[in-house]
Amino acid sequence: MIRKTFYGLVCTVLALGLVGCNEPKTTDMVGTWDLTAASRRYLPPDMAGISPRLVLGADGHLTATDLPAEFHGSLDVVERFSGKGSWTIITKDGRQQLQLNFDGAYGTQFDIANDGGAWKLRDFLGDPDEHLRLEYVKATGP
Repeated sequence: MIRKTFYGLVCTVLALGLVGCNEPKTTDMVGTWDLTAASRRYLPPDMAGISPRLVLGADGHLTATDLPAEFHGSLDVVERFSGKGSWTIITKDGRQQLQLNFDGAYGTQFDIANDGGAWKLRDFLGDPDEHLRLEYVKATGP
Protein backbone atom coordinates (compact mmCIF):
# COMPACT_ATOMS: atom_id res chain seq x y z
CA MET A 1 0.00 0.00 0.00
CA ILE A 2 2.77 2.44 0.92
CA ARG A 3 4.72 1.51 -2.22
CA LYS A 4 1.63 2.11 -4.41
CA THR A 5 1.03 5.52 -2.79
CA PHE A 6 4.71 6.43 -3.18
CA TYR A 7 4.72 5.53 -6.90
CA GLY A 8 1.50 7.47 -7.42
CA LEU A 9 3.01 10.52 -5.73
CA VAL A 10 6.22 10.27 -7.80
CA CYS A 11 4.23 10.00 -11.04
CA THR A 12 2.12 13.02 -10.10
CA VAL A 13 5.18 15.14 -9.29
CA LEU A 14 6.89 14.12 -12.55
CA ALA A 15 3.77 14.87 -14.60
CA LEU A 16 3.39 18.30 -13.01
CA GLY A 17 7.08 18.96 -13.57
CA LEU A 18 6.80 18.12 -17.27
CA VAL A 19 3.79 20.39 -17.71
CA GLY A 20 5.62 23.20 -15.91
CA CYS A 21 8.65 22.80 -18.20
CA ASN A 22 6.59 23.66 -21.25
CA GLU A 23 5.33 26.99 -19.91
CA PRO A 24 7.97 29.71 -19.78
CA LYS A 25 8.10 31.91 -16.71
CA THR A 26 9.16 35.52 -16.68
CA THR A 27 12.34 34.54 -14.86
CA ASP A 28 13.20 32.13 -17.71
CA MET A 29 13.24 35.03 -20.15
CA VAL A 30 15.27 37.53 -18.10
CA GLY A 31 18.83 37.88 -19.38
CA THR A 32 20.81 38.53 -22.54
CA TRP A 33 19.83 36.77 -25.76
CA ASP A 34 22.13 36.44 -28.78
CA LEU A 35 21.50 35.36 -32.37
CA THR A 36 22.66 31.80 -33.03
CA ALA A 37 25.45 31.06 -35.51
CA ALA A 38 23.02 28.96 -37.58
CA SER A 39 20.69 31.95 -37.99
CA ARG A 40 23.43 34.11 -39.47
CA ARG A 41 22.92 32.47 -42.87
CA TYR A 42 19.70 34.49 -43.23
CA LEU A 43 21.50 37.81 -42.82
CA PRO A 44 22.43 39.74 -45.96
CA PRO A 45 26.16 40.27 -46.65
CA ASP A 46 26.07 43.89 -45.43
CA MET A 47 24.94 42.63 -41.99
CA ALA A 48 27.48 39.82 -41.67
CA GLY A 49 29.47 41.66 -38.98
CA ILE A 50 26.60 42.65 -36.67
CA SER A 51 26.06 41.12 -33.24
CA PRO A 52 22.31 41.14 -32.60
CA ARG A 53 21.45 41.21 -28.90
CA LEU A 54 18.26 41.40 -26.87
CA VAL A 55 18.48 42.19 -23.16
CA LEU A 56 15.34 41.45 -21.13
CA GLY A 57 15.19 42.97 -17.66
CA ALA A 58 13.33 41.54 -14.67
CA ASP A 59 11.43 44.84 -14.49
CA GLY A 60 9.84 44.24 -17.93
CA HIS A 61 12.15 46.61 -19.82
CA LEU A 62 14.18 45.61 -22.86
CA THR A 63 17.14 46.87 -24.85
CA ALA A 64 17.65 45.69 -28.43
CA THR A 65 20.86 46.11 -30.41
CA ASP A 66 21.00 45.43 -34.16
CA LEU A 67 18.01 43.07 -34.24
CA PRO A 68 17.58 41.90 -37.84
CA ALA A 69 14.13 42.57 -39.24
CA GLU A 70 12.12 42.13 -42.41
CA PHE A 71 9.57 44.37 -44.04
CA HIS A 72 5.99 43.08 -43.97
CA GLY A 73 5.46 40.75 -46.91
CA SER A 74 9.18 40.12 -47.39
CA LEU A 75 10.97 36.90 -46.48
CA ASP A 76 14.38 38.55 -46.49
CA VAL A 77 16.11 40.38 -43.68
CA VAL A 78 16.43 43.92 -44.96
CA GLU A 79 16.96 46.13 -41.92
CA ARG A 80 18.13 46.15 -38.33
CA PHE A 81 16.67 47.76 -35.26
CA SER A 82 18.10 49.07 -31.99
CA GLY A 83 16.04 50.59 -29.22
CA LYS A 84 14.41 50.29 -25.82
CA GLY A 85 10.96 49.27 -24.71
CA SER A 86 9.06 46.71 -22.70
CA TRP A 87 8.32 43.01 -22.91
CA THR A 88 5.86 40.44 -21.62
CA ILE A 89 4.91 36.81 -22.24
CA ILE A 90 1.63 36.32 -24.12
CA THR A 91 -0.35 33.43 -25.59
CA LYS A 92 -1.29 33.92 -29.25
CA ASP A 93 -2.92 31.26 -31.41
CA GLY A 94 -2.20 28.72 -28.65
CA ARG A 95 1.54 29.45 -28.63
CA GLN A 96 3.64 31.13 -25.97
CA GLN A 97 5.25 34.27 -27.35
CA LEU A 98 7.44 37.09 -26.19
CA GLN A 99 5.71 40.41 -26.95
CA LEU A 100 8.24 43.18 -27.60
CA ASN A 101 6.97 46.77 -27.51
CA PHE A 102 9.55 49.30 -28.64
CA ASP A 103 9.31 52.92 -27.43
CA GLY A 104 7.99 55.18 -30.18
CA ALA A 105 8.16 52.43 -32.78
CA TYR A 106 6.35 49.16 -33.21
CA GLY A 107 5.78 45.86 -31.50
CA THR A 108 6.60 42.34 -32.57
CA GLN A 109 6.45 38.82 -31.21
CA PHE A 110 9.02 36.04 -30.96
CA ASP A 111 7.88 32.46 -30.43
CA ILE A 112 9.19 30.86 -27.24
CA ALA A 113 10.41 27.28 -27.63
CA ASN A 114 11.77 24.78 -25.16
CA ASP A 115 14.44 22.85 -27.04
CA GLY A 116 15.75 20.01 -24.89
CA GLY A 117 15.35 22.03 -21.69
CA ALA A 118 16.87 25.22 -23.11
CA TRP A 119 14.62 28.16 -23.94
CA LYS A 120 14.95 29.72 -27.40
CA LEU A 121 13.35 32.75 -29.00
CA ARG A 122 12.34 32.38 -32.65
CA ASP A 123 11.51 35.07 -35.17
CA PHE A 124 10.08 33.31 -38.22
CA LEU A 125 10.75 34.59 -41.71
CA GLY A 126 7.48 33.92 -43.51
CA ASP A 127 5.55 30.69 -42.90
CA PRO A 128 6.67 28.95 -39.67
CA ASP A 129 6.14 25.57 -41.38
CA GLU A 130 9.11 26.36 -43.64
CA HIS A 131 11.40 26.62 -40.57
CA LEU A 132 13.18 29.75 -41.82
CA ARG A 133 13.88 31.61 -38.63
CA LEU A 134 16.17 33.83 -36.69
CA GLU A 135 16.82 32.07 -33.41
CA TYR A 136 18.16 33.52 -30.19
CA VAL A 137 19.67 31.69 -27.22
CA LYS A 138 20.29 32.97 -23.74
CA ALA A 139 23.85 34.09 -23.25
CA THR A 140 23.59 35.06 -19.58
CA GLY A 141 21.15 34.78 -16.72
CA PRO A 142 19.37 37.54 -14.83
